[in-house]
Amino acid sequence: MIQTVKFRIYPDEAQEHQLHEIFTSYNRMKRIGYNLLFHGEDYMATRFGEGKTIQQCLMGLCHNNPYVNTILIDNKMKLDSQKTWLKKQRKRMAQQLTVITKKINKIKEQNTHDRRLKGLYARRSSIMAKLHNLHLEPVVFGTKKLFRQRIRDTISREEFRIRRDSSFSCIGKKQQGLKNVNLKVLPDKTVKIRTFSKQKGRKWLIIPMSVNLVQEKWFQQILNADKYTVTVKRKFFKGKTRYFVHVSYEIPEPPPRYGYEHGAIGLDFNYNFAALTNVDTHGNLLSYHSISFNNLHNYRTDKRNDYISYKMDKIVNYCINKGKGIVVEDLQFEQEFSYNTKRNRKLSNMKTTALQLLERKCKKRGVSFRKVFPGYTSIIGRYSYSGLHNLSTHHLASYVIARRGLGFKEAFLAVYNWVLSQVEEFIEPHLKKGSPYRSWSMIHDLFEHSGITSFKTAEILKKAVLMKYVLNSVTSAQPDNLKAGSSSFMKAGRIDDYHKT
Repeated sequence: MIQTVKFRIYPDEAQEHQLHEIFTSYNRMKRIGYNLLFHGEDYMATRFGEGKTIQQCLMGLCHNNPYVNTILIDNKMKLDSQKTWLKKQRKRMAQQLTVITKKINKIKEQNTHDRRLKGLYARRSSIMAKLHNLHLEPVVFGTKKLFRQRIRDTISREEFRIRRDSSFSCIGKKQQGLKNVNLKVLPDKTVKIRTFSKQKGRKWLIIPMSVNLVQEKWFQQILNADKYTVTVKRKFFKGKTRYFVHVSYEIPEPPPRYGYEHGAIGLDFNYNFAALTNVDTHGNLLSYHSISFNNLHNYRTDKRNDYISYKMDKIVNYCINKGKGIVVEDLQFEQEFSYNTKRNRKLSNMKTTALQLLERKCKKRGVSFRKVFPGYTSIIGRYSYSGLHNLSTHHLASYVIARRGLGFKEAFLAVYNWVLSQVEEFIEPHLKKGSPYRSWSMIHDLFEHSGITSFKTAEILKKAVLMKYVLNSVTSAQPDNLKAGSSSFMKAGRIDDYHKT
């Protein structure tokens, strides 16, 4: 497990000037290396000559191999993420075209002069044009927002450079007993930083760092670690520049102290809140709780990450307070559609930050973390337990998640079996035979199309009987004797024993 600790460093004026040179040189090499990687061999041959690799080109500029290796790794990760984004965008647009084409064909079968066709054709042509012009574009270092602010002259040139070239790092490795060749944490609470200068006396910077009482134990772990990675960052704060070092190192995972011996905590994640339920060992609901994520899309990156971390701490503290492990859905984040900008941003924050951070915090604090299959948790919770527990669908879903994590299987209710036996021939199932959730899918489709919103037994049976009678009338089929043996149910609004029907 990787742990990162943040320390503040205090360079003097001369050291600050040298640090600015390192920031500038490192990020200049990073931009050049990215352009070489993005544009390929022809661009590299034009600029540096033929027969050279990207590493050789960068080494000729900065003469420092460990920094170059870190730059190459960062640039490859950045380019790979862009390619992944491009692949997902193409897949999403192709799916949109398929949906629109199906809708057009369906409308044309009914009426070829329908007014909706004009808008659908325009929408389809727009998506096709976007898909045709979709391609990789070079990234803007320092973000587009910051670049636009500089163009409008709302920030100074110096502030733009500080924010754009805000960090440099070096990945640590074991080499001749040294844990990091360029950036070293020394026992006297100083950081030794390698510069790009070749002059004697200017090759290294030794800058003091602050270590408080809480950070003392982490500082000792860093000194004893096999290797660590150091990132130096600077921030523009109230007209002044502050400097920090982020040290990342590997720590062993502690044994879990809060397991599933006394039950589990189920968690249903949503883009604006988290639903928690406390379940005992027999699968019974004990309590529930909600944690909201307000205005998550309005925060800047650092504040947003701090806010998410604060909320994840609340979830972990809830588990520790109950003395139980947590169960979450094993979500696959292949979003093939798009919401509005705010909701997309919230979903992205939840995907890339919240769940991963929660797992790390749970492991770090000894809370057992278990993932389960996410399919049909909301449907099962709503159809099976809404009559028993007067809770929201999200809390019922988290209840099913907790029971699934404890090994319980949700039985398909007998009343639903009776309903499906009456109207099953009129339902087109989405799942194959043998799927454990085929029946749940069919009953969900039936309820959605028939307008059933209450899941009380009497109302479900009334609706099923009425629907079967209507369907038989439309298809000219002879209605069977559905009301036989249930006259008391039709009169009194209830059935004595629907298991026997």
